Amino acid sequence: MLKYIDEDYYLNNTKKTQLPKDFDRLNIEASSYINHETVGRIDINNIPDEVKYTTCLIIDLLQSKETKLTKIGNLKSQNIEGWSETYATPEEIEKEYSDEMYSTLKKYLWNITGKNGKSLLNCGVC
Repeated sequence: MLKYIDEDYYLNNTKKTQLPKDFDRLNIEASSYINHETVGRIDINNIPDEVKYTTCLIIDLLQSKETKLTKIGNLKSQNIEGWSETYATPEEIEKEYSDEMYSTLKKYLWNITGKNGKSLLNCGVC
């Protein structure tokens, strides 16, 4: 399975003291997501540091999303005077994190070239 980083890279670059639960699965998911969005242009024999760092960030976003989805009652807003509460739906949470993951990709990989000499995020005739 595709993994852009290892445990040591994650711990050293996130300054965290322990790995997320299910690190291997999250690493595979993050790497697969990045590979999909970059249309397989990353040279796995020479992975850019920006890709590795972005993988760490995506792992954290995936973990945060899963935590949020498993919590009962994701409070989105609250009005104390009239006592009303609004909760986020799973679809809203998925959309929020999907947007944040892609925004992270754009922020760190916008000028990185792939193994074919083209930008990782340029899919050509899309």
